[in-house]
Amino acid sequence: MKNKINNLLLRLGSFFPTLLLVFSVLLGSGGRSAAQIFPAQGDDTTFSIGIFRLMIAPAFRPLLAPGVGTNAYPGYRNSDGRLTSPMMYDNATTIGRSSRHDRLLVGSVPVGSPTMGNVGYADYPAIPFIFAAAPAPTEEILTQIRSFALQNVNASNGEHCSNADPRIPSIPLSWVMVKAGPGQGVTRKSLGMVQENVAGGAALGAANPDFPAFSFFDIFVEVNLPPVPTTFSSTVFPVTGAALYNDTPLIITNLNVATLPPSVVYIHGETPAVPLKFKVGNPPFWNVDDVFGYLVLAGHGTITNDCNNEAVLVNAVLGTTNNPQPEMAVEWPVPNNRCPTTNTTYESVKDEDVIKFPLGAVTVHTRNFVHGGLDNPIVPPVPLNTPSIYQDPNTFVTMELSLDGASWSTAVANGGVQTRITHTSGTGTTGTFDTEMLALSLNGNGPFGPFMIRESPTKQSLGKHTLRSTTQGLLASSFFDVFLELSTDGGQSWVPADRGIRVQVGNPPCGALGAHPVITASGTDVIVSWSDTSYRLQHQSLVTSNNWVDYTGGSPATFPVTNAPKFFRLICP
Repeated sequence: MKNKINNLLLRLGSFFPTLLLVFSVLLGSGGRSAAQIFPAQGDDTTFSIGIFRLMIAPAFRPLLAPGVGTNAYPGYRNSDGRLTSPMMYDNATTIGRSSRHDRLLVGSVPVGSPTMGNVGYADYPAIPFIFAAAPAPTEEILTQIRSFALQNVNASNGEHCSNADPRIPSIPLSWVMVKAGPGQGVTRKSLGMVQENVAGGAALGAANPDFPAFSFFDIFVEVNLPPVPTTFSSTVFPVTGAALYNDTPLIITNLNVATLPPSVVYIHGETPAVPLKFKVGNPPFWNVDDVFGYLVLAGHGTITNDCNNEAVLVNAVLGTTNNPQPEMAVEWPVPNNRCPTTNTTYESVKDEDVIKFPLGAVTVHTRNFVHGGLDNPIVPPVPLNTPSIYQDPNTFVTMELSLDGASWSTAVANGGVQTRITHTSGTGTTGTFDTEMLALSLNGNGPFGPFMIRESPTKQSLGKHTLRSTTQGLLASSFFDVFLELSTDGGQSWVPADRGIRVQVGNPPCGALGAHPVITASGTDVIVSWSDTSYRLQHQSLVTSNNWVDYTGGSPATFPVTNAPKFFRLICP
C-alpha cells in the first residue's frame, strides 16, 4: 500500500499546485450541518444545479454548426467551436461517505448506506498532492457519488431558473444530460475524500474540530446530447442522443469546506481539459471512442434549494460578461515536441474576453486576439529547472478594436516576442514546463491611428506548457496569461490594460485530428461541410483525371446537383 501511495505522490506532486478548480462537494443532508466533526457512515441527498462548456474537436463541429435549412445547436458558438450547456438541475444528488478515520488508512472502508463496497487509497485513479501528503493522524472520510442526474431546465419542468444570461442556452426538451454514479448505471466510480486541514492533523476523537476541511472528487460522467429539432443533430444524432463519456477523471476540489454540504463561491484553475469520447459509434458521422470535445469549464452547486439563484453559479463558472473565467487548456494532438507547437496560434476566447485600455476620455476595447507567425519553435529543455529562451522577431497579432464597445474593426500588429521555458516536472510520459512571456513589442494601425502594444515590464505574464506521450501519439497543451500595455504616441507613454487576458492554442495543427467532410443533400443542392479552416477543399468530376480544383469559399460549400462534382477531398497544406 505504501508503494502505491508513493507512486501517487510522485505522479501528482507537481500537478496539484495548479489544480484549483473549486467545486461543490455535494455532501450533507437537506439542511446545513453545524457539526464540528465529520458525520458517520451514510448517504446524503441534496438539490444541485450545474453547467459545463466544451471545446468541440474540429472534425465534429459541422454536426453542431448552422447549415442550409438548419440552425446551430443551442449553445454552440460557430466562431470558435465552443458549446455551452443549458442550466441543469438534479432534485436528488446522492453521495455516500465512510465513517471518519485517521490517516494513513490501512486497507479499505465501506462507503455509503447501503454500502457501495469498500474503498481504499489504491482505488483512486488520482489523489491530489496535498491530500496524499497529509500527515498522520489527519482525520478524513472517503466518499463516492451514488446518483447524479442533471436534466436541462425548461419552462415545463417547474424550476425557477430564469435563463436570463445570454450565454446560457435553452433546449426545448426535458432531457437528462449528465449522469454519474452506480445509481445512474455509470460503472466508473466517482470517488472523493474529505480531510480536516488542521496543521499537523489531529488524532481521532481529539478536541480539534474536523472543519474547515479540504475535499476532492475524481469525477466520471456520461453526457448525453439530445437531437434538437431544426438543427443538423435532429437528422444525425440517434433518437436516444449522442452519448459521451470520460475515461480521464475530472479532478474537482474545494479547499475550504466549512459545513456539509458547503455553500461556496466557485473558482477555476489550471487543470488539463478532459476529453469526452463517443460511447457508441454512429458511422459515418463518428466511431466509438472518437474524441468529440474537451471539457474546459464545469461547475455544480448546492447553493440553493432550487435554481432561483443560478446567476451565482453562472458567474462563478463562466465568469462575468466580458471577463470570462480562464478555461482549462486543451491537450491537442501535435506532430512533434516543439514549443511553441508547430504551426499553431495562441487565441483568446472569442467575443467574451474583452480587455480595456483607459486613454483619458476614451477607452479602447480590445478582443479576439490571435498570435501567430511563431516560426522556428525549439525543443523544450530536458534537465529539470533548466530554462531555454524562445524568440522570434517577426510575429503577428490580429485583434478587434472598439472605442465604444459596440462597433468593432480588425487590426493587425507585427513585432517580436521572447519567452522563457523551464522544465518543472517530468513524471512517466508527461512533461510540464513553466513559461513566461518576457517581451512582446508590436506596431499596428487602428481606428484611432498608429499604436504600439507591449507586454507589461512590471507584471509577469506566466503560462504553462505540457507534453504527454500516448499510444495515439503526442499531446500538448499551452497557455499564457498576458498583461498588455498600449501606446498611441509612439511609445512616449503607456497605458496598462485593466486586467490580463488568457491566450492558448486554439486548434491543433493542420492534419492532427483530421477534418472529415460531412456531405449532405438539401433540395437540389449538395452541401459539403468541414470545420478546420487550415484544410482546403478540392473537387473534381473524374477521380482518374487528377484535375483537382480548389474551392475558394469557406465551409459549408454548396453545389447544385445538376453540375455537382462527384469527388471531394480536403488538403492539409
